[in-house]
Amino acid sequence: MIRNYRELGLKDFTNGNAREYMEGRIEMSDAGVSDERYDPFGARKSDLVDFMTFLLFFYKFYFRTDVTGLENLPEDGPGLIVANHAPILPVDGMMIGVAAMVEPERPRLVRAIISRNFAQTPFFSALMSRIGQVTGSDDNVRRIFENRHLMLVFPTGSKEGPHSIFNRYRLDEFQVGFMEYALKYGTPVIPAAVVGSEEAAMMLGKLKLNVFGFKTIPLTPVFPWFGLAGLMPFPAKFRIRFGTPVDYYTDRGADVNDPAKVRELVQDLRSRLQVMLDEDAGR
Repeated sequence: MIRNYRELGLKDFTNGNAREYMEGRIEMSDAGVSDERYDPFGARKSDLVDFMTFLLFFYKFYFRTDVTGLENLPEDGPGLIVANHAPILPVDGMMIGVAAMVEPERPRLVRAIISRNFAQTPFFSALMSRIGQVTGSDDNVRRIFENRHLMLVFPTGSKEGPHSIFNRYRLDEFQVGFMEYALKYGTPVIPAAVVGSEEAAMMLGKLKLNVFGFKTIPLTPVFPWFGLAGLMPFPAKFRIRFGTPVDYYTDRGADVNDPAKVRELVQDLRSRLQVMLDEDAGR
């Protein structure tokens, strides 16, 4: 039986060994899923195993992902991972999810907060539910933290839509909701810097066009010129670094009802993550 994903070869993804490995990791993790019933978020074990095995192929062979800072992921208990986000598809979030499942001694399932636009997209919405990912409602967040899971958010937001390769790894202003949750539930915040994701996306610009609720569609060297195939990310090398967890709630928990003070904490976290990105991107 294969005990480390680094032992997997290409043939293991066709003969069932990779799936067997991933099933073992998920059973060791805090996912708490089964095939007998759906979990509270709509996930089922077989769906999660299949999708995570599929992602592991890209993690190992396509993006050749390196991960540092694993000691900063809690072995158990809740945690809020806050990461930078590249445009187009949420490949960065998927790779963070695989990293948390295959790299630590004790695997963890990351529950990502997905865009409501993606949640309303045909097929994608059902897929995200089957693998335990959720939209950002108060009830979903409460259940994630009460069940002591890890949650992943991408708090960058821009009124003009996602930025392009020409200003890559420059964080837009952060939305504040994630910090309110961290203070309310007493959850450590773990900054995560992902480098390689914006080279994989290669967005050159955007068109203002409302599709499935998205206000813009991306322009890349291959999309929309090659149709949906143009959304396939380029095989850039990914580097993920988990930063030191930040405890905002012990001394500042009472600030949860003060918007100005919450914004101050958000700016502090944004600055920490920007420093990590500047270091890892070689700026």
